[in-house]
Amino acid sequence: MTPETTAGLPTRFQRRGHPGVSRFTAPVSNCLAAAKEEPAGGIFSRVLTIILVAAVLVAVAATAYIAVVPREGEKFTEFYILGPKGKAADYPTEFMAGTPQTVIIGIGNHEYRDISYTVETFAVESRFDTATNQTIVTSATLIDRFSVTVPHNQTVEQPYTFRIMESDTNRIEFLLFAETPPKEIPESSLIEAGYRNLHLWLRVH
Repeated sequence: MTPETTAGLPTRFQRRGHPGVSRFTAPVSNCLAAAKEEPAGGIFSRVLTIILVAAVLVAVAATAYIAVVPREGEKFTEFYILGPKGKAADYPTEFMAGTPQTVIIGIGNHEYRDISYTVETFAVESRFDTATNQTIVTSATLIDRFSVTVPHNQTVEQPYTFRIMESDTNRIEFLLFAETPPKEIPESSLIEAGYRNLHLWLRVH
């Protein structure tokens, strides 16, 4: 067929017969591969989305739980002694035997429950053992015992007056019990007997 005769033919016939024009082919294999990969990617995305949503819901629920039910902090009791003027100074440490002396005892309850504390005071004679580098109690006499109820997260301070009758006494020991105190306390374990303990060194004339 001559060029003159091909000029009037439709375009589709001209392209088929022309050696310089490549034929159009649909990428069927590529489309099939993409079709196979797309569902897998879609499932993975949906699973990932569900996991993220679940994680957010769990975090929100945990935050709401913590806000409604706050976690308990450390449980402890404050036990301290102040001077008669309510300061950590001017403690009665030197006086005549038999004269009344006053301090202020403070108890702070942070145990997350109301507690009826018991305080015991002892007139102690002790000496220092240079061989063991420890203080040894040679005698201990119970002076007083009293109880005070302290609600949770509150502090009670009250004056306490005592008398030391023996000039050999060189220390007054304050023991605090959160439970019922033992009926008898060995002198050797007096210092470790209380839930909390404090002492003042004395010079009694």
